[in-house]
Formats: sequence, C-alpha cells, structure tokens
Amino acid sequence: MASTPGAGPASKKLKLDEDGAGPSETQTKAERKKAKKAKKVDSKAFMESLPGFSFDGNDLKARSQPVGIDEIRNLVLSVALGTPPPRWLVVKNPQNIKHFVVLQITGITPDRLSLNPSPTLPRAYPIALPAVTDAEHLKSLHKLFSHACPSRAPGDQTRMHSALSAFLNTPVSSEEKVRRVKERNKQQSNLAIVNDPSVFLLTPAQMSANGYTLPSYVELPPDTGTDSVDETTNWVRLSPKRDESWVETPQAPLLDLNGKPPKQKVWALDCEMIETTRGKELGRISIVDFDSSCVIFDSLVKPTNPVTSYLTQYSGLSEELLSKATLTLSDVQQKLLGPGMIDSWTILVGHSLENDLGALKLAHPRVIDTSVIYHHTKGPPAKPGLKWLAQKWLGKTIQASEAGHDSREDATTCVELLKKKMKYGVTFGRFDHDQESIFEGMTRKDKKSAYIGAGANIVAGKATTRVDCDNDVEIMDAVISNIATHDVVFARLQQLSYALEWSTPFRPKSALDTPTPPPPNLETTLTNLDAAIARLHASLPAYTALCIFTGHSDPRKMIELNKRKSQWDTLTRGAGGKLPSEIPKEEWWTAQDGRDLEDETEKAKKGLVFFCITLPKAGASGKAKKS
Repeated sequence: MASTPGAGPASKKLKLDEDGAGPSETQTKAERKKAKKAKKVDSKAFMESLPGFSFDGNDLKARSQPVGIDEIRNLVLSVALGTPPPRWLVVKNPQNIKHFVVLQITGITPDRLSLNPSPTLPRAYPIALPAVTDAEHLKSLHKLFSHACPSRAPGDQTRMHSALSAFLNTPVSSEEKVRRVKERNKQQSNLAIVNDPSVFLLTPAQMSANGYTLPSYVELPPDTGTDSVDETTNWVRLSPKRDESWVETPQAPLLDLNGKPPKQKVWALDCEMIETTRGKELGRISIVDFDSSCVIFDSLVKPTNPVTSYLTQYSGLSEELLSKATLTLSDVQQKLLGPGMIDSWTILVGHSLENDLGALKLAHPRVIDTSVIYHHTKGPPAKPGLKWLAQKWLGKTIQASEAGHDSREDATTCVELLKKKMKYGVTFGRFDHDQESIFEGMTRKDKKSAYIGAGANIVAGKATTRVDCDNDVEIMDAVISNIATHDVVFARLQQLSYALEWSTPFRPKSALDTPTPPPPNLETTLTNLDAAIARLHASLPAYTALCIFTGHSDPRKMIELNKRKSQWDTLTRGAGGKLPSEIPKEEWWTAQDGRDLEDETEKAKKGLVFFCITLPKAGASGKAKKS
C-alpha cells in the first residue's frame, strides 16, 4: 500500500505531479517512462496552442509611414471576427484569444517613457522598451510590453482627423454593402411624400441616447432590435437628474370621447438661455405651429437667480429686454401644460431639443429632432448645426444678426426643415457612408462588445454595453468588471490629455459660457494612470489580449497655426477681402507658416501602440506575453 506523502518520519517523500498526484508505486519503469513521454507531448501541444503577438520586421521596414489607426482597428477585428489578418503583426492562434481589451490613452509619448528611437531605424519599426527603466512614471508599461510600435493618426497635410473615429468606424463588408445598396434602392422607390410627421419621431432609445429626459411613464425596451440605431442590452441612461422643479407632460388617454385617437398637434419649440449664479436658466421660449407657421406662444422668462451674463450674442436677450418679463419658469410650465396646450400626443419639433426641454425642465415623450433626422456630412454621431442646415437645405441664412439669435426664427426653421423632409422622403438630408461602427459588425456576429468612456451613448450606439464616465478610475473599474462577459472592451482614458492641456473635458452647450475648470495635476494623473494600468493587468483573465494606443501627440501648435491661417483666409477672401498692405504684418500668413503648419501636423499625428497577451501559468492566474 502506498504511503501518504508527509504522513510521518518513516514515510517516503514522493515527487508530485503538477496536479498534486504522485506516481503509483505499482507502476513499472516502462509505464513511468511512457507516462513521462506523454506528459511532454501534452506540454508541447499546450505550448503550441498558446496565442501570441509578434511584429513582422520585414513588413514594417518596408513601410514609408507608421501603422495607421485603421490598421490597429483591423487587427482587433481580425481576432474578434476572424476577418483577414494584418501583415505587420503576426497573431499566433488567434482563435484561442478569449477577450480583447483596447485602451486609447492620449498623452503617452516616447520621451515620457525615456525612449530614444534610433534615427537609422525605419519610421514604422518598433522601439524596444527596457524592462528596467529610469523613467519616473508609467513603469507598468515597461513591465507589460516589450516594444512600442509607432503609429500615425489620419488626416491631410494640414489637419489631423479623429483617431477615435478612425478606430470605431470601419468600411462595411462586401456582403453588407450589397444589403445596403438594396435597402437604398428600396427607399428611393418609396420617396413619395410623407404625410405623417410622426414617421420622424425619435424612439425612446434614441431620445435617451441623445440626452433627453423621459417621462416616468415611458419605458426603454430591454433589448431593441438589430435595425435600431441605438441597440443595447445594457442601457446606461444619460438623462439629466430631475429635481422638484421638473415637470412632465401628463399622459393623455389613447382614445378621445368618440373612441378615436386624439388629433396630434405638431409644434416647433426653441428656447434662449441666460447665465445666472446657479448656472443656465431659461430666458425666452417660442413655439410655432407646424401647419400654419403661426406663433403659438412667445414669452420672456424672469430668471430665478441673479443674472451674470445675458449671453446676448447667442440669446438676443439683454437686461432691458428681460426687465419686461412677467412669467417665471413655473408660470411657463403651467401655461404649456394647461388646457389646449401640450399633452402626451403633442409632437415637439426642434434642433437638439434636449437642451431646450432641459431649460424648460420638461420631460416629454414625443419629439422630432432635426439634428438627428438630418445628417452631418461626416455621418453620425456628428450632428449638423441648425444654421448650416438652413443654408444647405433651405437656401436661407439664419442667426446672422449681431443682436443674437431669435427663437422664433429658429423654431420656424425647424418647421421648414421638417416639411422639406416630408416632401422629399426619409433619405433626404442624409449622407450615406459605406461605413459602420465596429460594434455593429460585432453584433451581427453575435459578439458582445463594451464601450466605456465619455459620450458612450453618442459614439457607440451599437455596443452591447455602454458606460458613460469621464474619470479614469471609474473607467478602469468598469473595464475590469466587463471583461469576463464581453469579447471586446474598448475604453478611452483622457485624464492625461486633460492634464497636459491637449484637450478639455466635454461640456454640454448649456455650460459653454461658464469658466473652464482647471486641468488635473499632471504628476498625480501619471501616478494614478500607472497604478490603473497595473491594476487592470492584474485583473485580466487568461487568454486576454491587451492593446494600448495613444492616437496622436501634442496637437496645440498645429491648432494654433490653423487658427492663424483661418483668420488670414477670412480677412483676404472674396471680393470684399483686404489687401495684404491693409493687414498688420504680424497677422500675415507666409509660405514659411505653411511649411511650419505641415511640419507640426505631421508631428501631431505621431503615436504609439502596445500589445501583450495574458496567458495561464501554473501556480498563478496568468502572465503577460509581451509584444
């Protein structure tokens, strides 16, 4: 009978297998030899099955430019969806990668990592990261990654385009392109006049994604269909917090006394705001009837708190004008929700109407938003301005007065845009691009994806899960909690970019005229970022790929030079333009300035990308295989 290891002084100490079981004393020598050989074979097979990354030096040496953001995106898709693999990075056993985490962290530069690329190396060639570094910050990157591969943001000679947009949007597959062409042809054949404006109503999901506050009686569907532009199975609502000053449109009966649906009113609404000691407040509201184009309601509104700015250049309001106001916000709310006015059947039309309803503190269920039903030339999620839409589709100029905007004019313009849309069909005013969100392609392939970061509901409408937050700690917490249940997790950490003053946090329109908060402390930000990356890696499940890309470098000089060039063009353009002799020399734009702009643009486009994979390890949860 075999003795138990560690049973007593007389017991024989046996060498344990990795699973903790010792060899049987009844085994013959031949059997033990055979078992040992089988174990070696299994171990070799296991090692050969492990996924890994390795740069293709020959491909990178032959390049004239570093790796593009679109190529980083295509690499992720090749692993997640099985699309054709890239040449510049060889992926071993991609089918065994269970999760892919991608972080965009702008602000990590070679000098911050104490990297000194050799001038003799090709522009796209990876730079080795020493495991031991004198760098004061971001030591976790040296421990995790063996190389930093140069990357390049998209753009032209004088402008840099969005690295985020380049990563999140991809050309559609040939199969999807054929489907879209058929759909467009079908829509073109149905361009008859649309008689019912409710065709253009935003769904509750669209309203929530665009920042509207929904009435309590409107429920978001738990899982919208694949044809929805806002599909999600884990909705994170961005609606503003409601306090006691908010009201909601009462829910009207589905049928009137005659058993018929009530006649729906269609009214266009626009508000102007002022700045007070408690933030933005309503200063004026105008409502225009869709059918008659007559003004239904137009009123100045008494501010609740002391005014700090009338924002005259935008609002058209002044101290003298507002001194005539007799109605408070509460008075306006009561009038709008009074008999014969707004009920839950009323369709409200406006441009980025969530801002106007937010100023009114009114939750309403049925809206048509001209910033959604009409497209920006870049396509969603970018939104067009009302002034541009009026010029482009109506051939008229609005918001041109030095006295500021006119809410009646803006509301009337929204009426005209809706009527034009109804006349020419649902595809009018849209710019169809044969591109799609990477999350849309993942959804079609039954892959779960997550977007975590500021503006999640706006930029990632097709992601399975969206978490909107702007703090790096909260973002990393959300990343860690979502990895195990998602195939691909994307997060954008921006605190370092804010600390470097390369960018500023997103601010809603209602806050644009308030002072910009100071940037975060750089030293603290770097320390926190380093700890967050280390914490993330310690939490990664085995067989998880991690990619960090920076997107770009410091864009400020490029931006400043572009501003100067734009000012020069404005001064000298057209028949009424000035001659150079009429402009101070310090404002001139020279050929050297043009060359400087091209140089600074190229510098701004420079970035870095890092890769590693967390692999299983006996006695530990995992280890990173560097690339």
